Amino acid sequence: MPTVSIVIPNYNYARFSDRLFGSIAAQSMPLENVEIIFVDDGSSDNSLDKAAHWGARVPCARFEIIALSRFGRPGPVRNHGLALAKGKYLFCMDPDDSLHPEYLARCVNTLEAAPHMDLVYTDYRENSLDGSREVRLPKFNQGLMRQQNILLSSALYKRELWDSGVRYRDNTEYEDWDYWIQSLIAGSRFVHIPELLYFYEIHNANFSHHARKNDGRAKAQIVFNNPSFFHPLVQEWATGFMRGRLHSQAFQRGYIPSPNDVRTLLKTVEQRVFEVSGF
Repeated sequence: MPTVSIVIPNYNYARFSDRLFGSIAAQSMPLENVEIIFVDDGSSDNSLDKAAHWGARVPCARFEIIALSRFGRPGPVRNHGLALAKGKYLFCMDPDDSLHPEYLARCVNTLEAAPHMDLVYTDYRENSLDGSREVRLPKFNQGLMRQQNILLSSALYKRELWDSGVRYRDNTEYEDWDYWIQSLIAGSRFVHIPELLYFYEIHNANFSHHARKNDGRAKAQIVFNNPSFFHPLVQEWATGFMRGRLHSQAFQRGYIPSPNDVRTLLKTVEQRVFEVSGF
């Protein structure tokens, strides 16, 4: 069994391949303990050729290239790769990002030293055309996950999580957030490494742009998918938003309202109705 399985879902990101695979090849953790599963979602560029080039160069335990027909969403592509993974720990990495040389070693050592923990995440550096910034994530708090996603897709976790039945769903653009919530419902415990060990790239082709366009619906679907995780008032908000009711609104991007937010909104709507009707 490999120590780590890295699953890379890809669509037309060949231009990032050298940076991606170069950062994996530079890991301080011995790569003979790592398998790489590159799952291509019907690319029309030279992604498969670039992956084959690096597959011959990276001295890992296994380098498998899977060519799929077009899904159009990263979640099902990740699921396909994860179903083939054999590692003790699993890690989905976006093909336009890169790793600090200590990423794998620090994450694996953290979970090995804390066997009661199931998932580890790190701080990251966000790079864009406007420059770069350090993103310091909070120590894990389950309550925060009810309002916003505090993790990237780049968390490393025990394969028991996948074996328990957690899967990426394709009915919300916030598929990572939904996946982490499923993990919490399954009883997983998260630990944070407060170090900049991941490099996240912002550009015009990011799939996250689709989530921004469908923010309200994507958030409401997370609530529908995981009702036991959310307060009944938040479930009411999600239903109201999907039905276009007056008392529901999207709230700010990437934020699911709290019960108090919903109460405040309901009171505001009631007051407006009273003012208009005169009753």
